Amino acid sequence: MNSAIKYTITLLLSFVTYFTYSAVIKGTVKDAHTNEPIIGALVKIKENPSLGSVTDFDGNYVIQNVPLGQYTIIVHYVGYLEQEKTISIGEQSDKYTFDFALQVKHTEEVIISGKTLHHAESDTAARASEKNSDNVLNIVSADAIKRSPDITVANVLQRVSGVSIERSSNGEGRYAIVRGMDPRYNYTLVNGVKIPSPDNKNRYVPMDMFPSDILERLEVIKALTPSMEGDAIGGAVNMVMKSAPNKPFLNLNGGGGLAGAFFNRGYSQFDVHSLQMKDPNQIHGPNYIAQSTDFSYTNFNYHDITKPIPFLNIGGGPMTTVGGISMGKRFIKNRLGIVLAGSYQNTFRGAKSTYFVPESEPLPGNTPSFDDIYTRTYSTQQTRMAGHAKIDYVFNENHKVSLYSVYMQMNELQTRHTVDTSLSIGRNGFGTGNVYILDRSRLMQQSIGNTTLQSENKFWKSSITTNCSLVYSIAKNNIPDWSEFATVHNVSKNSAGQETQSPTTIYTHFYRKWQSNVDDDHTVYGNLNWDPYKIFTALSPIASKFHIDFSAGGLYRHKYRSNFYNEYDLEPKLVNGTVPPFNGNLSPNQLFFISSQAAQGSQANPNIYTAQENIGAAYFQMKMLFFNRFQALGGVRYEHTYQGYVTVMNPQLFPGAYGNVSYYNLLPSVHLKYMLNNKQNLRASYFESLSRPTFFEIVPYAILGDVYTEGGNPNVKPTIAHNFDVRYELFGKGLDQFLIGGFYKKLVNPIEIAYEKNGTSGSELLPENFGTATNFGFEFVATKYFGNFGINSNYTYTHSSITTTKLNYFVDPATNQETTTTVNQTRPLQGQSANVANVALMYNNKRTGFETQLAYVYTGTRIIQVSPYLNLDYWQRATNQLDFSIEQRFAKKFSVYAKIGNLLNTPLELIIKQKNVYQTGLAALPDQHSSKFILVQKETYNQTYLVGLRYKF
Repeated sequence: MNSAIKYTITLLLSFVTYFTYSAVIKGTVKDAHTNEPIIGALVKIKENPSLGSVTDFDGNYVIQNVPLGQYTIIVHYVGYLEQEKTISIGEQSDKYTFDFALQVKHTEEVIISGKTLHHAESDTAARASEKNSDNVLNIVSADAIKRSPDITVANVLQRVSGVSIERSSNGEGRYAIVRGMDPRYNYTLVNGVKIPSPDNKNRYVPMDMFPSDILERLEVIKALTPSMEGDAIGGAVNMVMKSAPNKPFLNLNGGGGLAGAFFNRGYSQFDVHSLQMKDPNQIHGPNYIAQSTDFSYTNFNYHDITKPIPFLNIGGGPMTTVGGISMGKRFIKNRLGIVLAGSYQNTFRGAKSTYFVPESEPLPGNTPSFDDIYTRTYSTQQTRMAGHAKIDYVFNENHKVSLYSVYMQMNELQTRHTVDTSLSIGRNGFGTGNVYILDRSRLMQQSIGNTTLQSENKFWKSSITTNCSLVYSIAKNNIPDWSEFATVHNVSKNSAGQETQSPTTIYTHFYRKWQSNVDDDHTVYGNLNWDPYKIFTALSPIASKFHIDFSAGGLYRHKYRSNFYNEYDLEPKLVNGTVPPFNGNLSPNQLFFISSQAAQGSQANPNIYTAQENIGAAYFQMKMLFFNRFQALGGVRYEHTYQGYVTVMNPQLFPGAYGNVSYYNLLPSVHLKYMLNNKQNLRASYFESLSRPTFFEIVPYAILGDVYTEGGNPNVKPTIAHNFDVRYELFGKGLDQFLIGGFYKKLVNPIEIAYEKNGTSGSELLPENFGTATNFGFEFVATKYFGNFGINSNYTYTHSSITTTKLNYFVDPATNQETTTTVNQTRPLQGQSANVANVALMYNNKRTGFETQLAYVYTGTRIIQVSPYLNLDYWQRATNQLDFSIEQRFAKKFSVYAKIGNLLNTPLELIIKQKNVYQTGLAALPDQHSSKFILVQKETYNQTYLVGLRYKF
């Protein structure tokens, strides 16, 4: 009996042990050839698919709660052969370690289409491209973009080492500043092809036009090779669009959000359909004499949108909506690839601004003097629409053709309400005197389209490769019926301190402007590469230690620009010699033209012009690799430039009514790379580059600005730069990375804005060349992962110097007369911050699908606007921006995400670095909180919130 009981108990304990015992299986998945960890590999148990894991950033996996038994572990990753191991889990241990080394899958897709072994949008592919590149660059992968708090390319760029951004009036990033160089010194590429800018004044592209979710990766190229176009001194931004992989994919994204700027105050808008897309001359002909009834006035009928936020006792304004789709597949045995991608973003942003308007001349001693205070409220709607399509066909491993097309459009609808308090007329204290109310209704439509047909061919045992491209690009900018309506009233105080207000009247001119410009680019690229490696190695075994290839090619681009500008100025009607009170409803009978000439607009205007630019380029470069360690790439590029323009002005009455200029440049470069081992590189490079003047700078236009008249200068020359780079690179385990390097740039004939006086047109701001300038600094990138946790940081120090002429306004002690002299002043280049830093704290659990990021950006002080007067430049104070994003995957293919921008609500503040004489006393101004500087502008934007859903197949 006792034996039976013991046997029964033993049997029961065995069953309990068998069913309750569990073990932990862990290990590492690596590339069998490179020994690099593979991130995102799927590890699962064949007999129980619910037991599985995904490798982290170090290539590690962990499978928990594995019961006793015999199992088969399967490891799968795209581009590698699937691997299996049979294991046995027993009672002898509760922890088991099994490592895997995967072999590359040599499929037809890898051979003929040259795909990277890693998913093209992955962080791993981005790090591999950085390591293997011929020149200095930084890459942001699509996976990193998806995790970031940013939804536009402009805001993604601020995360890149050495890059800061200029923001628009609504706080959104717009232009990229690379290594402290003004945006004029950069250019933008799509899939390696340069695109034109829709901007009416500049060559550089507004990067907020591009939604980030259609990108495969984002490259910032900091050193140019001879095969690249030579007109970048700071760097080039290359947006690589999604391409068709071997495996079909479908990604969907949708979300909505709010802007904190509209909590409670609401969003002010007008009916965009009330804008007149064409002016009266365009509708009726050039000789038409307009009437006040030809214009719409309902675009100044505003109403506020204040939608209550559920569960919160506040109003939230209109809802931001975003959506995107991308899909792709290869057909016909992977020979035909098709990818389609689209994105839509309808965002609402707001801002509040205080701006102290300077007088045209300062006080003696170059002390700034202000005559108005602008208190502005912005309501801005930005609608971005983007589409991308690519078709490629691989005939065989030697011949391939592709056609891709991309189209971007951004419409910006802006309402700006300004309260202008005059400080110079009738002022007896802040808030009294003449008060002007200015309302601006503006629509800006910008678009960029690019279509590229490209063929790639290999000959002579694949030793010769040709690449030919036909490119058509078009960029448009249209600002129809830009107008600003102003009224004025007087606020005064009596002896008892009581305020009284005079009747409101229409103030001075009521202008309506139509502006548009179109850039048409037709470009042909041709490249030839000869790699004689196979031939040389067949002749001599010694040649196998050396690898040399030669490249040559060129391009021809014809750019045609048409620029249109027309303005009508109406006057308020007088009754008995005075302007009658304004009843709040604007109508045609309150306005008139002072003459028939004024009613014909401003058709005789140098801002109406056509221009063309022809660029021919040729290059030769040679790349040599010795003992698989030392690589040298060098060559020279030749570029010829022709620019010409014709205005509508009469050449006999207007000097400079037409003109042209022609010049050429030889641009040598050399790039050295020493591979210390498979993980470390040393780089050094030199390249010469240029920056061409824009059409807007060489046409002798004249525009009356808020403070100064702006003009063009046909004599301005291109800037030439000598650029040096060194960098050490360490690519550690997984995605760990450490990069540190330095750069030096010497600019000959840099273009800056100068204040000129002449006897014919008075004083104006003109672009001019100023001797030489220098720009140097260092930057580092450090990325480290601890399992699922990671930290990504970069820092850039930049120092630049340029000497320009400035005006010094003072009282001559000998004569006691006010005198203005010209002096030289040395300062940093406009837009250059001495310190720029990024820190991102990340958590990414691939097994659970949970990831989050807290991203911080620091941008140091920089000159944002150069003054013609000594020590009166406008400096932007240092800014601190903190953003947050979080995402959780569920049901395998779905994920929900949230993004919060500008958590700290950091204001943008512009200052003059002078002792503050407006902090106390009778001249005291509001918001002057420091005695060390004078605040001239302050803008706040509040937080932005976005919540969305993704689907990935």
